Amino acid sequence: MVSFLQYLLGSLLPSWLITVIAYIVITTVILIVTPVTFMLQTWFERRMVARMQDRLGPNRVGPAGLLQAVADGVKMFTKEDITPRAADKYVHLIAPLVATAPVMLLFAVVPWGRGFETADTNVSLLFVIAISSVSAVGLMMGGWGSNNKFALLGAMRAVAQMVSYEIPAVISLLAMVLLTGTMNINSYSDAQGGIPFLGKTLAEFGVPNLGLGWFVFTPIGLLGFGIFFICVLSEGERTPFDIPEADSEIVAGYMTEYSGMKFAVFYMGQFLFNYALSVVAAIVFLGGWNFIGVGLLVDAGLPWLGNILSVVYLLVKAWFLFFVMIWLRGAFPRLRVDQLMAFAWKFLLPLALVNIFSAAIWVTIMLWGSDPKWTVNLSILGISLLGWLETAPAWLRQLFALAVTLLINFVAFRQVLLLNRRRRDETPAELAQDQAFGSALLR
Repeated sequence: MVSFLQYLLGSLLPSWLITVIAYIVITTVILIVTPVTFMLQTWFERRMVARMQDRLGPNRVGPAGLLQAVADGVKMFTKEDITPRAADKYVHLIAPLVATAPVMLLFAVVPWGRGFETADTNVSLLFVIAISSVSAVGLMMGGWGSNNKFALLGAMRAVAQMVSYEIPAVISLLAMVLLTGTMNINSYSDAQGGIPFLGKTLAEFGVPNLGLGWFVFTPIGLLGFGIFFICVLSEGERTPFDIPEADSEIVAGYMTEYSGMKFAVFYMGQFLFNYALSVVAAIVFLGGWNFIGVGLLVDAGLPWLGNILSVVYLLVKAWFLFFVMIWLRGAFPRLRVDQLMAFAWKFLLPLALVNIFSAAIWVTIMLWGSDPKWTVNLSILGISLLGWLETAPAWLRQLFALAVTLLINFVAFRQVLLLNRRRRDETPAELAQDQAFGSALLR
């Protein structure tokens, strides 16, 4: 945006004023697009869930019920705003803003296509991780400020759930940072061109850029995407992880004492959080704006057409991931809170740590022989095991890295699955023995 305005107004205005105008325009666009996206999300989810449950869904207000979200917004604006008499009025008021404002900031660093980067910073992925964690503070404020024991219980569950699932989510992203060597989220789409499994390593042989070298086609990216997307479901309180607002158990969680626009702001923050992290997942693991046609159009001298097509591809991927969230809501019941926490700590976290190890192995194989610190003399009976890597071409190194990391991740997944299944099948006496052993270790 800055470069575009510089091209248009460079001869009329100073550069500092053009920069200010560019960021004002970007902020305005974000504040307009995000509420519209929220309204489309609510309509889309209600229609899809209705189809899955053999219902009609919203179909009265506007064609196919498209204006139902507008009607709901008008209702929220005019609905009475109730604050409990014993509540902390200031905390109760600020909590929805603290929970939703960080979500809006996520869109400040998310690129929307090739050439449509809102902000370009070398630590944008770190910014996404850091700012998404702030929402938990708003949830706790909502439960505490309501002066309601059910709301406080829901807030404590929500915070515990978010903190537990943030750890494997961050580690899964850390594996991709190790693999790519950058935390600039704008660079991930560029790194996922080419063909499946081999990426751009065959470009020197004239293989066209099909935009299919997605990280999800590698063992590291596949496991990382599975872990990250499950954590997104949990942090966004999507089924089967919607325990903080499980109305059948704790009324309505941290939102029990909220009504009117305060409730709507909480609700909007939750939906936009799901969408923002779906976009991040699409960029980091699913090729971003890459797909068949974008690279070919750019190479053919039509970059503007490739840029427009890239925006369409990225939006389709993000909305597809949101559709998967809806699909899971219509297919699965919610977990118990002990099952939810055990799944994060006993299943996802070990796999995320193994994925870090696999990423380190991948980088070592790709850089083997490029520098003395990346070369180790591994031999048995005087026969060099990896000496051939020093002269191997990049595509052969990549195939070898694919095979090694696939083996590591498959064995790890199988072992973690077997250990958790064995734990689940233990008798009460065996469980008591394990608990006594754990208590003894803590002492």
